[in-house]
Amino acid sequence: MIIKLIIWTISILSGVLLIIFFGLQIYKIYLRNKTKIKTCNNISSLEEVELGGLKQWIFIRSMDKNNPVLIFLHGGPGAPLAGLPSSRRLDSELIEHFTVVHWDQQGAGKSYDNNISINSMSYNKLVENCNELIDLIRKRFNKQKVFLVGHSSGSIIGIKVAHKYPEKIQSYVGVGQIINEYERQIKLYDFVLKEAEKSKNLKIQKAIKEIGPPPYDTPEKFEQINGYVFQYGGVIHRNRVKQIGSFMLDFLTSPEYSLLEGFKTFMNKGFKFSIGAMWQEICNINLEKEIQSIIVPVYFFEGKYDMATPSDIVESFYNRLEDKKNKQIIIFENSAHVPMLEEKEKYKDLLINMVLKKAN
Repeated sequence: MIIKLIIWTISILSGVLLIIFFGLQIYKIYLRNKTKIKTCNNISSLEEVELGGLKQWIFIRSMDKNNPVLIFLHGGPGAPLAGLPSSRRLDSELIEHFTVVHWDQQGAGKSYDNNISINSMSYNKLVENCNELIDLIRKRFNKQKVFLVGHSSGSIIGIKVAHKYPEKIQSYVGVGQIINEYERQIKLYDFVLKEAEKSKNLKIQKAIKEIGPPPYDTPEKFEQINGYVFQYGGVIHRNRVKQIGSFMLDFLTSPEYSLLEGFKTFMNKGFKFSIGAMWQEICNINLEKEIQSIIVPVYFFEGKYDMATPSDIVESFYNRLEDKKNKQIIIFENSAHVPMLEEKEKYKDLLINMVLKKAN
């Protein structure tokens, strides 16, 4: 009787998994057809390219290949949130005005590989990979300059590229900009401890105090603190369950990802590898010392409730930054760390009607 019950349970579970598997595959086909671009000069192309001697993946979409080029740099490191797998959901209006390029960085998403050397992972390497990508895209679309948008850890790459190669950058937009990692970690710790005390949750207070303040020798303790930042609304301000569900569906239903790639990405495979490989370098990031001036237009999009990259650190950097062209900081009043998701209409409007128009 027990054996029959086990066989019956396994059969039911197998059937459910098969239904889910085929359902996801059917939805991928539906999504590809639903979001198909029908203009005559369009592009929608998933491509493997070589950057820094390694095969990596980019996804290019536009209603008109003659549009200005916008390259989006996802965060993490190693976590293409609101990147390539989300592009069909989030970029429908942007691709009317830009040729949008998403890049799964070395160690992330489709560009993750078990054989990538830990020693090959560094921000300097990612900056040079990004520069190679920019040159490839400039040549491909016959453009002198590109727009560059960097989110979270992608903003480290983005602002470094804009500073080092300004002749190739039309404008730079930092979303949830990282400036000083140690100062950021201190503020995160103080925030979660204060919120735990306000909630009178003695268990969480004890756990946070046992973790202790930075510096952290390894990323594991920092990630525990980051978990509490998320819990207290410092990453996503509203509808956290809904947004996480959207992320999961993006990874599992993207026509550009296999189910295995999507599952690995959602389970933070690339993120854990990247942050582990680069941890010491991450802890030493201080752009205040590295960048005092910049000669391209710079915009910072900051969520009012962002405690993953607190806006007061960005404002301090912004106030000291000498910009030869122009600079602007915009606060998203109803967002935390992902304003391009929480206030996506405002995000798109600013890119199209401010960043793009000012460049023309």
